[in-house]
Amino acid sequence: MFKGKNLNIFLLTVPLMNSIARAIYDVAFIWLVLDLTNSEKITGIVAMTSYLPAILCGLFIGAIVDLFPKTKMISFATIMQGLILALIPLLFYLNITSIWIIVLIAFFHNAFGLPMVPAFNAYLPTQISKEGLLKANSIVNISWQTAVLIGPIIAAQLLTIYNVENLFVFCLFFYFIAAAITTMAPKDIVEKEEINMQKIISKTKEGIGYLREHTTFAFIILLTLLSNLFVMGPAIVGIPILVKLYLGGTASDFAIVEAFVGLGMLIGTAIVYKIGNKLPHGLLFLLGLFIDGASFCFYYFIETLNQLNFLSFMHGIGIPFLIISRVSIMQKNIPEKLLGRIFAIISVSILSMTAISSGMIGLLTEVISIHEIFLLFGLMAGLCGIAGLIHPKIRYLN
Repeated sequence: MFKGKNLNIFLLTVPLMNSIARAIYDVAFIWLVLDLTNSEKITGIVAMTSYLPAILCGLFIGAIVDLFPKTKMISFATIMQGLILALIPLLFYLNITSIWIIVLIAFFHNAFGLPMVPAFNAYLPTQISKEGLLKANSIVNISWQTAVLIGPIIAAQLLTIYNVENLFVFCLFFYFIAAAITTMAPKDIVEKEEINMQKIISKTKEGIGYLREHTTFAFIILLTLLSNLFVMGPAIVGIPILVKLYLGGTASDFAIVEAFVGLGMLIGTAIVYKIGNKLPHGLLFLLGLFIDGASFCFYYFIETLNQLNFLSFMHGIGIPFLIISRVSIMQKNIPEKLLGRIFAIISVSILSMTAISSGMIGLLTEVISIHEIFLLFGLMAGLCGIAGLIHPKIRYLN
């Protein structure tokens, strides 16, 4: 592990607590929408609108992250996410069950969550040497993927006791634990600057300008953008539709499917931890892109929940390859003062494409089956990994 007990506790527990909260939210929110609407189309549209904060203001979050201490940013974001979600069971208690109020709450939950990933990824290089970053990111991903595994299992167990709307109280609990632990982590030092809208816009332009000059990193972000356009909709909207409306499963069945994805991600992370420093990070990234997409093609043949669980496990194995390698590449090669902005741009790419992709799934289900959508989108996403091989530098990046 790394020097400093509080840093190690931070690396192991904050991603875990935060991601358990997020995993419970992901299960509860999409199932709540399906329960309230029983419509594939509306579910896709609702999932899309909840990601609008990234489209509207995600680019500027990076500049804000670079202007403030990262630990303070993480604590504030997680506290606000928890408080926002606590409104859902309160509204149900008051018999207010409008789907559009739920959408508004999801909007603000995701808005306050925007600084989390850029702040966390920008914080690590302030505490850890470049040589240790791949292993640090692997440890963080093990923590995160453990949450992806146990979060849905916790949700499945809670659903046997509580109605789905009450699961958001437990999100509040885990978010608050993450915030409390973050306050004990070593503080990063940020040079004090005057903070105003002009400064934020100027710093945002600086980050975009850096990518214009360093096209290899820009191409990595472009591949990320395209891949997520085809992967995120099937993952977030397609799977619950497949479970509920095609396989006749329950919310608990959906939670178990998500847990199998988490188990696969843990295995994938262990592989990256073992071989990551023996292969170029760029090659790991492209391999992850290919597996992440191509594995969805096999969902075309799914007829039972057991088949879905197995293929979800296989799909999960490829995800750490691309996430860990991409984060490590950026941390090692981009100036520390710009990292918040670059990671914000990556987050915007992912979340914006998640919104568009989710909406596309809802609309396409009116025309073709969910099985055919998985085949088509999986093929297009897998091609992103192959396309990356044509770039002369990416596969050799470290």
